[in-house]
Amino acid sequence: MTEHAKTHVRRRRKLLAEKRRKVRLLLLALVLFLGSGALLFHKDKLYTLNEVFSWIQQNHPGEVIASTPPPSSIRGDIYDRNFRPLTSAYKTYAIYARPLEMEDPDSSAAILAEILGLEKSKLLPNLKSERGFIWVAQKIDHEKADAIKQRNMKGVYQVVETKRFYPNFKKAAHVVGFVENGQGLDGIEFQYNSLLRGDEISSAELKTLNYAPETEFGGSSTHLVLNLDLMIQSKIERFLDKRMKITGASSGTIILMNANTGAVLALASFPSFNPNSYWEFSSSALSNHALTEPVYPGELALIFQQAAAFNLKNEKKSGSFVNLDESNPVTVLAPDKQKRRKLSVAPRVDDIDPVYLAEFTQLLGFGQKPLADLPLKDETPVSSSLIINPSFSSSAMRLLNGFTTLVNGGRLVTPHLLYKAYQKGITTPFETTLNATEQKVVLNPNTTKDLNDFLATKWLKLGRKGRKSDTPMFFEAHNYATPEKEDLTDQTPYLSQSIMIGAIPGEKPELTMIAVLSYPDSCDRVSPDTLAAFGNKFSILSPDEDMIRTMLHVAAMSPPTPSQDFWDNEGTRSANNSASHSFEKDDPAALSDNLKKNMPDITGKSLRAGLQVLQHFNMDVKLVGSGRIVSQQPLAGTELINVSECTLELQHEI
Repeated sequence: MTEHAKTHVRRRRKLLAEKRRKVRLLLLALVLFLGSGALLFHKDKLYTLNEVFSWIQQNHPGEVIASTPPPSSIRGDIYDRNFRPLTSAYKTYAIYARPLEMEDPDSSAAILAEILGLEKSKLLPNLKSERGFIWVAQKIDHEKADAIKQRNMKGVYQVVETKRFYPNFKKAAHVVGFVENGQGLDGIEFQYNSLLRGDEISSAELKTLNYAPETEFGGSSTHLVLNLDLMIQSKIERFLDKRMKITGASSGTIILMNANTGAVLALASFPSFNPNSYWEFSSSALSNHALTEPVYPGELALIFQQAAAFNLKNEKKSGSFVNLDESNPVTVLAPDKQKRRKLSVAPRVDDIDPVYLAEFTQLLGFGQKPLADLPLKDETPVSSSLIINPSFSSSAMRLLNGFTTLVNGGRLVTPHLLYKAYQKGITTPFETTLNATEQKVVLNPNTTKDLNDFLATKWLKLGRKGRKSDTPMFFEAHNYATPEKEDLTDQTPYLSQSIMIGAIPGEKPELTMIAVLSYPDSCDRVSPDTLAAFGNKFSILSPDEDMIRTMLHVAAMSPPTPSQDFWDNEGTRSANNSASHSFEKDDPAALSDNLKKNMPDITGKSLRAGLQVLQHFNMDVKLVGSGRIVSQQPLAGTELINVSECTLELQHEI
């Protein structure tokens, strides 16, 4: 053995000993971290243990990282009911080197600098170091990675990482959620993380995911198809955005649901966020206000009170009602005159014993678990009963669920987004138990009819002759708050929340809907007179006839069946039997195709967010300065034909 070889061996042994010491220290730090239990973190700071294990793997002597991940590691995609993609995947490449294995660091540094656009003078010292592992470049495209691979430089390696991309950006963001390091952190990405990843699932977890315990997914990643429709979602979000701008609301939510199955066709929550760069948004934007925003139904709770009175009378008539406490009989009281505030349109209703009203709300599913196939850890808790008082609140989802039971014949449904699951390599879908058409009937059969007649004649004042079976019914209320001031002479109430709940159509509804606007508690408070421009009933949240027709049209359509080669082509081909719509121009999936042909506008974005958008345009990016993007070439909207380069100018203050 030559002296040079001996020196090389001694140096390598020394390095291996140092690396073992680092690994032991890292594992010790990991144990201390997990045991402390005192570290608080936000979603955008979450890093999984995969990062630690990847580092250990990469620094373990004698092992080479595979150039491509195993097929099971590629996450399944999420689609809307018409198989429009809500998620997609793209590959990025990372180049790393092991200096001790390199034979000609100087030549390798020159090649890497030329291909990657790096400075050789900065790269070469790292390649000549005695370190066992260094990153050369990350998030590079396939062409550059392939060019490096073809040069076959000893000691230079590459890894492939599949990244998640959300082609519809802010649309349906709270439904889909987002991913960090392969782990779903919110929405459907979180709720069905095991299916999407292809993890092994126990029978207990299958039941939690609303699948029969005997279902066999086979351990490979799964594509999910939702009940949500992107075109309706787009209309709902524009509708909500416009109402928020008109009224000055600080947050809002809308849910559209199939009244007979609980399938959620649209769910909008504002403010929204872009899941491609979720870390740039506030906690308010990340919150799903359909679940987290306290909703105060105000006078709309009278609907539930009257329904309880009808149900009790009908139960007594049928002889099925049993009073457990004979010494304190449950009674329906005579209507009392109640003082109404301005904006009130609600009629007087029958009073009901508070004990029965509390039991009645439980029948409607206000304590139902699970409520929906969305993360519920931050959901607004429900008040104990629906007695009319300022303290009662619920989430919008639970309130809609209870109202749906009142108007659909007394059937208790479970709101859900998942429609079907397609495991990779299997064309037959797995049906979720939530798609059942028969639900438990919890109310007297006559209660819905009695309530429907009461709401139409007493609340909406629709005459029996002019009343049509396809007429929708919408009910709206506006709630007040009184500012807390030292000067008690100025206690003018201001609007704190507007809420609308409705059935489409009113008789035998196919859809139910809820919309909520919450106003800011600030000097720019919304007064009752602000809404006077909207008519005598002050309706600001009821959809127009065109929107209603569109929603009913989409709801009546059966979801298409994917062609046999759909999954073989990674879901890029259209599904069979997909009907065309006059409102196809609103399809976000179609818009995402146009983005591939024209330069997007990324000015004002952070560099990271801008590069995520440009990742799909296969262009070399040159950067001038640092900070946020203030200008771009080509300009936004430029047709990208034979354009292979983009220049971004950045600065810290725009």
